[in-house]
Amino acid sequence: MSVGSVLGDLAWRTFAFCFGIFNFIAMAFVAGTRDDAFSDRTHDHEKMELADAQEKYWDLQLSPFAGFKHKFFTTRNGVKLHYVTNAKEGTKSGKIAIFIHGFPDSYVLWRSILGSPALSAHTLIAVDLPGFGGSDSLPVYDPENVLESLAGFILGIREQYLQEGGKVVMVTHDWGGIVGGRLASEAKELADRWIIIGAVLIPQLQSNANTHIASAKQMLHTWIKWPFNPRLFKAALKTMSPVFGQIGKSFYIFILQLPFPLAHRFTTMGNFWFLRVLHMVQAKVITKKGKSKKLLSWAQKADWMAISSGPGAGQFPKTTSAKEGYSESVRNRVKDFGMSQKIRLYRDGLFSGTWEKSLETVVALSEIPSTRSGSGAGLFEDGPPGSLRVPATIIYGKNDMAFESRLCLDSIGDYLVKGSQVFVANECGHWMPHEEEGVYIIEAVTAWALQEGDEKDEGLRKRVERLGEDVRWVVEK
Repeated sequence: MSVGSVLGDLAWRTFAFCFGIFNFIAMAFVAGTRDDAFSDRTHDHEKMELADAQEKYWDLQLSPFAGFKHKFFTTRNGVKLHYVTNAKEGTKSGKIAIFIHGFPDSYVLWRSILGSPALSAHTLIAVDLPGFGGSDSLPVYDPENVLESLAGFILGIREQYLQEGGKVVMVTHDWGGIVGGRLASEAKELADRWIIIGAVLIPQLQSNANTHIASAKQMLHTWIKWPFNPRLFKAALKTMSPVFGQIGKSFYIFILQLPFPLAHRFTTMGNFWFLRVLHMVQAKVITKKGKSKKLLSWAQKADWMAISSGPGAGQFPKTTSAKEGYSESVRNRVKDFGMSQKIRLYRDGLFSGTWEKSLETVVALSEIPSTRSGSGAGLFEDGPPGSLRVPATIIYGKNDMAFESRLCLDSIGDYLVKGSQVFVANECGHWMPHEEEGVYIIEAVTAWALQEGDEKDEGLRKRVERLGEDVRWVVEK
């Protein structure tokens, strides 16, 4: 590594730390002065509401939604993943949709879609990410552990529920989409199509950012030679604006990458203020400027918290062993609603670390018939590093506050294979699975993906246009 690279890396780390500290202090100030969060306490009736909500979603003896039941799958490495499904015991299906949530959610994110009549004829499965909901925690949340666990889960679900020659569609959101992008790139055999909602393709985002930075640096070098030409300086700043915009929108990531005690404190301070703000954004009761449009009732607050928290103390009866129910690592997350584990998705290198597949995974992937591998990539369609190698449908909400559209959408078609699409839902934000318009769109796209290639397949564009929703098509390959 050159001296310039070392100095550049040191400069970035210094900036990231200082920016994280600045935002930590700013958020603590907002929590204390605007929301009076540090005097907030959980009242007894709120605890009772939360216990009732956790029982509804996490009691293994109850059905969380009509027709669904709780199940567990244990990977070869001993990681126990919790999921819910409408599959009937001992039966296999020709079409399966598997749903993966993001931060800070659980399988409950998909409740409106799982109950869709348009999907009820198919096998639907919604899994909790490792460290979330009712799934085991991991020692490290790096590609070796997270991708291996989820690849093993999908392979196991295929074997247990899928008929020979059947179809698998993956539906993902947020961190589920980031993980999905890596699996679609590095393990194309797992599914026939990936639907990625409110998530970025990390290699494409980094490539676009690097292009903007390189171009701005060149302009600044020229400007230094001609300092009396302000146009070059202004052009450099304009070129960097998408990068600055993304850094601003990712402020919370810089906080979550601070030393662990500070990062964890941010997520738990003020009686879990950060988590409660996220719930208000999900419920669309808070404006872009952070002001509340209306208040959530105690029952609504408890419901949102139960979605994020996972099982509570009431879901660990003394008579149930870890073999039959949730594991000890899930019990250990009850006190802080699992935040100590969830934030590690941002900290342990899952963004860009290398995944060395286990021999068992390599063999299992190779045994999936190539005609059902889902790959739309031809011999000369490898694309840039990190390109997806299976057809994908990528959906963004125009009002998504997490991403800078110019970095997320520019050149995205280069990273997709034939049969892929990208579109923007103009009336939606980041949490589309919670939004009425978003639910309609996700239902339609999932139903189309499961029918794709059938005689009644009318094409995705026509399917979405029939909804009457306002969308902008970016890529159709």
